[in-house]
Parts: sequence; C-alpha cells; structure tokens
Amino acid sequence: MTGLTDTYVSSLEAATVLAIHPMAIQKLLKAGKLRGEKIVNRWLIRRADLEEFAKTYVPKVGRPRTKRKYTRRKQV
Repeated sequence: MTGLTDTYVSSLEAATVLAIHPMAIQKLLKAGKLRGEKIVNRWLIRRADLEEFAKTYVPKVGRPRTKRKYTRRKQV
C-alpha cells in the first residue's frame, strides 16, 4: 500500500527538485505548464508528473532586460 507522500510532493519539495523558488512553481502550476491539484489551499503535484516535467525544464534566471525609454541628452 502506497502512502500519500509516495505519490505526491508539495510545491516546496518540487521547488527543491527543480532548484527554483517556490513562487515559480506556483506560477508554473497556474499557467498550466505543470500539472497539480490544489487541496485545502496547498498545491500537490504527482511525483511522476514532476519527474517528467524535470526532464525538459530549463529554468530562466532573472527577469528579461528592458530597453530604457528615456535617455539623458548631452548638453552642448
């Protein structure tokens, strides 16, 4: 008989497996890129789904750079 901890992992455990921030896991879950179930205000992710996702996931570091809209003008 398998227990709940053998089948599911929490979002915090999933974050440590993927080496990303726990909020990034929640963003992936809300975007539908990672499958999970929200039970009593907590996300539970099937261990098999996490392992499949981890095979192809490449974390992005930081936020994208944006070009400055306004630059200082040279004084003549």
